[in-house]
Amino acid sequence: MKTGKLVLYAVAGLVTLVAAAFVVQTVLWAVSLLITVLRLLALLAVVGGLGYVGYKVYSLVSGFSGDSSSDTAKSTSGEFSVSDIGTTGSSTTESTGSSDRLREQYLNGEISEAEFERRLERQIDSSEQDSIDRELQRERT
Repeated sequence: MKTGKLVLYAVAGLVTLVAAAFVVQTVLWAVSLLITVLRLLALLAVVGGLGYVGYKVYSLVSGFSGDSSSDTAKSTSGEFSVSDIGTTGSSTTESTGSSDRLREQYLNGEISEAEFERRLERQIDSSEQDSIDRELQRERT
């Protein structure tokens, strides 16, 4: 064999080897990228799940519920939640009676949802004002 042909075969083999190495490296890079994306998605799923569990625990402990239908269901079924504890004490008896009447009017269809919310907001504002006034009187004496 001539040396020129031998050199040509060696160069062709080297080019083929470099091309194969490039293809393999590109495929490995793509697989690595895919694995990284999957790991990030798994991390987001775990963090989201923990956030959801934290939200549920917070809503259970604080009595906060993003679902407005739970109050209606609770009032008709007689069930109580953590937020109901202490709401029938002597300091809130008047406002509880008023809010019960408002709730009954709303449930019976006597007032609209907007009117119910407006009256309830006004009632909450006045009860907060009363408690502030009582606190100020205690500080003065």
